[in-house]
Amino acid sequence: MLRLTCTTALVAVFALSAGQAPAQSQRTTGPVATYWVTARTTAGLPTGGAGFDPMAMMSGGGVQKSLSLQLQADRTAPAPEARHQPPAGLNTGDLPLVTPVRQPASPTPDFMPQARGEGGRMRMLIYHGCGEPTGSGQPLVIEISTDDPARGASQMTALMEAVRVSPETPPSPGSGRTYGEWPNDRSSQRIPANGSLVGDHLVDGNYTPDIRFSLGADQDFMEPVQLTGVADGGSLGWNAVGGARGYFAMTMGANEAGDMVAWTSSNIPISFGQIPDILSPADLERLIRQGVVLPASTTGCPIPSAVQMAAPQSMVRVIAFGGEANFSYPARPANPRETWNIEHVVKVRYTSSASTVLGMDMSDLGGDEGREGPDSRQPAPNPADALRGLVGGLLRRR
Repeated sequence: MLRLTCTTALVAVFALSAGQAPAQSQRTTGPVATYWVTARTTAGLPTGGAGFDPMAMMSGGGVQKSLSLQLQADRTAPAPEARHQPPAGLNTGDLPLVTPVRQPASPTPDFMPQARGEGGRMRMLIYHGCGEPTGSGQPLVIEISTDDPARGASQMTALMEAVRVSPETPPSPGSGRTYGEWPNDRSSQRIPANGSLVGDHLVDGNYTPDIRFSLGADQDFMEPVQLTGVADGGSLGWNAVGGARGYFAMTMGANEAGDMVAWTSSNIPISFGQIPDILSPADLERLIRQGVVLPASTTGCPIPSAVQMAAPQSMVRVIAFGGEANFSYPARPANPRETWNIEHVVKVRYTSSASTVLGMDMSDLGGDEGREGPDSRQPAPNPADALRGLVGGLLRRR
């Protein structure tokens, strides 16, 4: 289990939200700086975020580790500079946190697929649940038509509102007086396969107080998800990933008629791509109770035969949700009458996922697991060139 050191401020928020006032209030200030570290482990075919990214999928495979570092501070400097000094075991050297140049805001992308089929129509067939038989009312059919776009939009909205996920708010440009991130235009190197987060970390710069925290062996990158049962059908299974708090599986493909076919392991129908690869502890617990996320003891979820028949070459993804570690400095004063001046807070989040294609043996994907040295920072050769036709066909059908 990942160690969890919550700040008293967070405990107070949870207590108030439950209708319970803290025994004694304590005045707090800050934090001056907020720092988030997101550690991802991916296996198989690369995807973007929580949803499928077919174009990224065509670039390679294997087991990879990645970091996202985000710093915001209430201080500023004429030429902002900051860096993350990780332990030597990460094998990257210092990671510069660059303040991005502000760009004009881009329009918010529409979550609705566009109707590009014959007559301006397309259908989405949505399945859910593990194993046989598929429940009554499946698949849920959503039709998107240029003749009646409001109907499809209302169906998608109702589907998304059935399951609420609280958006997390990591540091971002504009959320503090100064912001820095990695990777960036100056530095975006790959994390070596043998890279480890275990040890002492230091973040320093000319606009942030020094941020020091230490991660133990149970706070390293999560293990990779190893998928089984996809080469010969839908007996989808996976290993018990250390530190996993829950799992979520999904597929996406297309049938011969050009309909999009999606399936999730959820007990209730949900929109594909609706569950991100990182959930807050509160959301994760709630979604497990609702049957949307599988509990940590789960190591398999057979894909219904109806899904396999409708889209036998669907893309498959399994997410293992990790926990998080929280730190704050300085420690809370024991005297409740003394003001707690919080200098900085740190949140470290973890996730692991694997992606492949139904009917493909994951062992054929290769990757850079176990490779060391400078070559480990270069993309592994793509052993999945045969997928290009499949992905291109799927995109054309959309």
